[in-house]
Amino acid sequence: MTKNKNFKFFLLLFLFIILIFSLLVFKVNVLQIINYQSDKIIWEQTVEDGDDFSIKYLHSVAKTPVIEFFEIKDGKILLTGTEYQSYGAGLPTSAEQGDYIVADDKFIIKNIDQKLPEIMLRVSDYAQHEFIYNEKNYKLYENVKTETLLQIKTEKFSYLRFILRRY
Repeated sequence: MTKNKNFKFFLLLFLFIILIFSLLVFKVNVLQIINYQSDKIIWEQTVEDGDDFSIKYLHSVAKTPVIEFFEIKDGKILLTGTEYQSYGAGLPTSAEQGDYIVADDKFIIKNIDQKLPEIMLRVSDYAQHEFIYNEKNYKLYENVKTETLLQIKTEKFSYLRFILRRY
């Protein structure tokens, strides 16, 4: 009877050690939006390669929507394309990188494929910045004070660190 109890104890201890080891060794990639000044996390989500998101805003001069498309690749942010409705200050008239298309009264640049270490975004209510992930719109201009500087980045954490950070 004692051998059976000892065996169960050591088996449970062994499984617990394997679980903790797994949580420490295996990494999770996290996409974050951080208030740059306060270092406060505004939004975060675990992501995998191939996941995508967009940033939508109104152009300051033309007052027409601009959408920038991003994808997670090799755990990093990749700018894949942009779409806008009219030429305005700062908007491209041709593509230095990618494929330039005019369709449905829109100017579209696809296949830009530019790696970005981070995105620094100063949110404003006049540009109405939105973050779009999994078909959900997060109206940044309603959730943070205007002129707030946000940092959008990916970071790798161990599963254990990711879980413990939330508590």
